[in-house]
Amino acid sequence: MSVQTVRFPAAGAEPPVLEGELWTPDRDVSVPGVVVAHPHPQRGGSMQSNVVMALCEGLHVAGIASLRFNFRGVGGSEGEYDDGVGERQDVLGALAYLAEQPGIAAGSMGLAGYSFGARVSQAVASEAPHVRALLSVAPPLREPVSVPCPFVVLVGDLDQNLAEGAERYGSYLPDPGRLQVVHGTDHFWRGFESVLVDAAQRFFAEVLAAPPAKAAP
Repeated sequence: MSVQTVRFPAAGAEPPVLEGELWTPDRDVSVPGVVVAHPHPQRGGSMQSNVVMALCEGLHVAGIASLRFNFRGVGGSEGEYDDGVGERQDVLGALAYLAEQPGIAAGSMGLAGYSFGARVSQAVASEAPHVRALLSVAPPLREPVSVPCPFVVLVGDLDQNLAEGAERYGSYLPDPGRLQVVHGTDHFWRGFESVLVDAAQRFFAEVLAAPPAKAAP
């Protein structure tokens, strides 16, 4: 596996330059790529999160490239926190950068996110038709979300996001059957990282390894 420290611009006008780390498997053929977004910047979230690292490990096991990065204003990334608005441009910039890299199959792109990063990634997936798969860990669901691609949501049964119950939480998803409640863990997933490694490996290998669906005539 090749690991590179990278810098790339967010999308939009006068974008900040963001820092990230690109993991690329050693393959002679093009591989899918997934952008992984971290938790809330104002609550200590960064690309060093244990959940972000676990998702990248799962993608590595699946033979899929990953790009984890710091949102604007975090670590060495330029700019300032923008309440989830500018951060959408950060994710779009990461997707564009990853798709342009040698050895990446630009037609097989996915998104993964944790908490705040999951919420931002859900918003981007609803606007980016080239995103083929979305994995969300502990997204804060307070209203219905639209996800036009295959997706899965993981949340711990001790997570405060489930204060109103798993049924209510799942009702905000377009397909509540895609919700997986993991018993024994809270919002931080400490000691449960292996669950996330396995989930990322299975989900993205299944979805991104398949040929893209053809558009309806």
